[in-house]
Amino acid sequence: MATTLEARLAAGPAVAGLPVLRSGHRLFFLGAAVYGAGALFFWLLALAGLLPLDAAWHGHELIWGFAAAAIAGFLTAAVPKWTQSALFAGLPAASLFALWAAGRVAMATGGPAWLDVAFLPVMAAVVFRRLWRARNRRNFQIAALIFALAACNAAWHAGWTTGASRAAVLLIVALIVLIGGRIVPGFTRNALLARGLPGGNIGRDERLEPWLVPGVVLLAAIELAAPQHPAAAALAVVLAAALAWRARHFGMLRAADQPIVLVLHLGHAFLPLGLLLWGAAGLLTPAGLPFSASAGLHALTAGGIGGMIVAVASRAARGHAGLPLVASRATVVAYGLIFGGAVLRVGFALAAPLLQGGGRDGLLLAGALWALGWVVFGLEHAPMLLRGRRDGLPG
Repeated sequence: MATTLEARLAAGPAVAGLPVLRSGHRLFFLGAAVYGAGALFFWLLALAGLLPLDAAWHGHELIWGFAAAAIAGFLTAAVPKWTQSALFAGLPAASLFALWAAGRVAMATGGPAWLDVAFLPVMAAVVFRRLWRARNRRNFQIAALIFALAACNAAWHAGWTTGASRAAVLLIVALIVLIGGRIVPGFTRNALLARGLPGGNIGRDERLEPWLVPGVVLLAAIELAAPQHPAAAALAVVLAAALAWRARHFGMLRAADQPIVLVLHLGHAFLPLGLLLWGAAGLLTPAGLPFSASAGLHALTAGGIGGMIVAVASRAARGHAGLPLVASRATVVAYGLIFGGAVLRVGFALAAPLLQGGGRDGLLLAGALWALGWVVFGLEHAPMLLRGRRDGLPG
């Protein structure tokens, strides 16, 4: 007999028909994989002098194109569970995805900016409506962060490209800090218990939790108002230490033999690393010491954001296909390529002052590995996202 939640989900709109329309996460995670790989390959062609794209386009599309799609994928899967409500499915899911896709076309063709800006406010409103109706106050801040991310996109189109991009990256980091603080220890504990191993000591430092997300949001606000201000650098270092301290009880080493769990820890580990490098650049560069500002930025984006997206998307694709939560060999290869590309990107950024041409060849290699990782992810998980569940459940 179906549970109450399963019955509610099954009562959602248009769960019959094309399997890819039975839950919004299917469309958005597949779209994120395709666009993550495609946008990066286009940027590599631009770096090689073969396409007329600039760094502003690259940053914008990996934030408000790739990452925004992945955020939508997570929320369209999670919010129905949080609120005990119907699936994001059928025409509503297709319409949201079409709005996101229209923004990508607008950015590629010089179309109207509102097509790009519109997606996140609509997504946030849909999420907030569900949360409000369910009185799920615990997650109101998620809708608020998405609205703030939308405001940064509007600021980017208004000409504040540097500050808006840096602030947007930090707002996505805030989302990962919030959600990751729940799922990394939670999924690790569940994996240990499923194998008959003790998991009671897996957790987080609750004394830190009330301060972490507001701290990252404050850092984003400073970066929007005054990019690379010394106050932002100092705050980034403090947040890096706090996040590293929080993760000490997440059980990373105990998950080392389960790639689908370990990858969550690796993605989270890039957050304190990225914030430390972010802060170091802000403190050392004004003192005349050569330090790449892009090292921290790419640790947060390629490693932290990209790593957590592939961790959550691979888990969601398998779970919502009714498959065991065990990473296949191809999935592990995708993990390795994405994290390998992130490590190389950060390493070449740090070494750029010592390398001829700023290490452009190394950047091309790092980007190619990262993009190839999303190609492998897409090839492996597209069948799971395009077909119905094996267990016959909705979604």
